[in-house]
Amino acid sequence: MSNTQYATSSKLFHWITLLLVIGAFASIELRELFEKGTETRDLFKFVHFQLGAIIFIVTLARLVNRKMHPAPDMISMEKWQTLFAKGIHIALVLTMLIMPVLGCLILISEAKDVTVLGFDLPQLWAKDKSLAHDLEEAHETLGNVFLVLVFVHAAAAIWHHRILKDDTLTKMLPRK
Repeated sequence: MSNTQYATSSKLFHWITLLLVIGAFASIELRELFEKGTETRDLFKFVHFQLGAIIFIVTLARLVNRKMHPAPDMISMEKWQTLFAKGIHIALVLTMLIMPVLGCLILISEAKDVTVLGFDLPQLWAKDKSLAHDLEEAHETLGNVFLVLVFVHAAAAIWHHRILKDDTLTKMLPRK
């Protein structure tokens, strides 16, 4: 593969991840439209949880794919810009791994049955409302941080494309 484009598999993982993330955020926000305890609200929470699990798995697969298909050469940038870009990417990946784990730990701490993509997870400790609350706060805060990271990532891609007029964005787009 040329070092001027991302591999097709990398592009697929990138855009599929975006769709999954949109679905996860939409499902947890849409649940607010329904009263607590209703089947529809519970369905949106279930979808959110399952999408989180899929994001976790896809992120692990992306890491394997990245080893097999390294990123193309970056444009020449100041060292601080390169470090910033790499830092944002690392933070995005870590967040997509940590958030689903926190989601599982919240449900375990609430002593709820945890089924991830059809597999039941064991109840690791007794119900702990305080721990569940703290984990939920961390999960929500990390979700907000993640939104900022996604915004910065997208804004940087648009800045490269519109202002610098380089090929940073087009490297991740499907070929014409």
